[in-house]
Amino acid sequence: QRVAAPGGCCLHTQLGRGPAAAAAAATPRHCRSVKTLAKRPQKVPTVEKLEWQAPLQVVRYPDPRLRAPNARIGVFDDSLRELAKQMFEVMYQDDGVGLAAPQVGVNVRLMVFNETAQPGSAEETVLVNPVILEKGRATDVDVEGCLSFPQIYADVERAAKIEVQYQDLDGTAQQMQLRDFVARVFQHEYDHLQGVLYHDRMKSAELEKVRPGLVALEEAFMAAHPGVTIQRVPPPAAAKAKGFGSLARR
Repeated sequence: QRVAAPGGCCLHTQLGRGPAAAAAAATPRHCRSVKTLAKRPQKVPTVEKLEWQAPLQVVRYPDPRLRAPNARIGVFDDSLRELAKQMFEVMYQDDGVGLAAPQVGVNVRLMVFNETAQPGSAEETVLVNPVILEKGRATDVDVEGCLSFPQIYADVERAAKIEVQYQDLDGTAQQMQLRDFVARVFQHEYDHLQGVLYHDRMKSAELEKVRPGLVALEEAFMAAHPGVTIQRVPPPAAAKAKGFGSLARR
């Protein structure tokens, strides 16, 4: 049985205080093995050797690695297990419930989550090469935060029910139905694997609330990394009509 999670997608305590998290307490997570994986995403390369270095550190917006393509994982070895283990450690250090590999600078299709935020609990889940098979029509709105966006929170609309497929650390295909809070956590992390960030999903009014914080992160990154091209937050509708772009290089 699942229990209500005290933390937020990729991080913070804000996500999970709304109705989605309250409903999660009574919702089971159904998981079963399957013989074959769903059709893989098009034009996604596969890596046969994982390349990463410890210690892992959280990559902050607008680092280009958060927008980079993420390769499928084709090797299931001790390096993968160690990477997943260290991702959990980083996640727990920041009071998180979910983390995607690109958030620690490793551009592969790997995510971890634990809706209880309790290290070592049975709810720890590692998903390799996940795909969404189906989304329910019902949606809900709740507050999300993200490790890559410190202290920035806003409402995001997500599907309330999804069915997903993935491989475990042994490469075995698995299938799960997720609801409410856990479905939200999965969708947030899955977006990271698609190069999509949570502010991309925000309604215009919500985006304007967090724009100053996003711009501050962008300015800090450009000051620290001159010459690096980044994708900036889209300008407001009025500014966009005047022809201002959303890419920056300094």
